Amino acid sequence: MTIAHISDLHFGRIADSGVVEALLDEINAAGIDLVAVSGDLTQRARPAEYRAARNLLDALGPPTLVVAGNHDVYPWWRPLKRLRTPLERYKQFITEDLAPTFEAGGVAALGLTSAYGPSIKGGRIGPADRAAMRAFFSGTGDDRFKVLVVHHQLHPTAIGPISPHPVARQAQQTLAVAGEVGIDLILCGHLHISAIQPLEIIPGTPRIVVASAGTATSNRWREPTGPINFYNVVSVEPEAFSVEERRYVPDEGRFVRDGVTRFDHAG
Repeated sequence: MTIAHISDLHFGRIADSGVVEALLDEINAAGIDLVAVSGDLTQRARPAEYRAARNLLDALGPPTLVVAGNHDVYPWWRPLKRLRTPLERYKQFITEDLAPTFEAGGVAALGLTSAYGPSIKGGRIGPADRAAMRAFFSGTGDDRFKVLVVHHQLHPTAIGPISPHPVARQAQQTLAVAGEVGIDLILCGHLHISAIQPLEIIPGTPRIVVASAGTATSNRWREPTGPINFYNVVSVEPEAFSVEERRYVPDEGRFVRDGVTRFDHAG
């Protein structure tokens, strides 16, 4: 089972004229089983940006699981819309399902929407979201590889000048539930850096791996990695799983392997 994890596309701030096509071509040719998109499809939630994002999703061959990011809500200069119907355009162009699921090939994946109107860039996972986590993952069976997809970070990523950085509100409670229901992997974005780290949420319990994808297509790079575009490929095997970081090379118009991190299944 293979999952392509792309994040922070930011249509409206595309980095290179060929990066979107290169991403599509590679994913569609790679035998990917699922594309997980962890938010910020647009830069300012404009209709034209959403149409471009919709076109990308429609051009992908594999099934997709998509969640919204903070840039996908109405911008700050539309305060009433931002507060009352923050994800109206996201629902119009992308999906009305704010907690999408996927089950196939021994994998069970759930997406949660951490973006909300009152915050400019922060995120939140509320009690209803955690109830959805419990309900979905508790019913999938212990033999499934369990994946949570969310835009905002649930745990600090200690990388260079971006550390420390805020995490989503109620992140600690959410991680506790993730540990309870046996989540193996959390796919997220938001920071525009590529980072992979195992977490021991509760001492003595199986660890959870957090894989943060860099910005796949935009020029909103972050040090220490920028100016580079990244996405991840997760390969799930019977005894282990791996996260491969793939980096875009503008001069060659293609993505190349940047590194692979392998983990035995927790248990």
